[in-house]
Amino acid sequence: MQIGELSARTGASVRMLRYYEEQGLLEPSRTAAGYRVYAEADVDRVARIRCMLSAALPAGVVGTALRFLLDGLPVVPGPPAERRRLADTLQGELDALTEKITALEQSRDLLARIVTDVRTAAVGPHDPGDPGGADVRPAVRKAGPAVGASARRRAG
Repeated sequence: MQIGELSARTGASVRMLRYYEEQGLLEPSRTAAGYRVYAEADVDRVARIRCMLSAALPAGVVGTALRFLLDGLPVVPGPPAERRRLADTLQGELDALTEKITALEQSRDLLARIVTDVRTAAVGPHDPGDPGGADVRPAVRKAGPAVGASARRRAG
């Protein structure tokens, strides 16, 4: 199949397929006229590439994993040192991804509190029923004029 058909079947853009080739992740054969020709197995390969890249694995790590998982024997490397190196690399990527997920969860929780505060009017311009703005939600401090002797004089 040519690049357009592979793109249609995998959902990867033609540009991304060319990028995968540049990175050594995909190796199409070429016709005499220079057109790329992909095998049926490349549909699965592109799916695996997309999955690993979406998990934030660098292209080099994806290439290494593909060599062990798809190219040649469909097993992890035989020599213990190679298995350990691959496992350590993948574990490092997994740990980094876990840290990113934790940070994103914290950001999501903070944003959810801010949205709740805004919706319930717990934040915003000074509320006369809340002298000094002491009753604030944990997400954000109330904005508004300072309340003190000089502020009361200006208001009154």
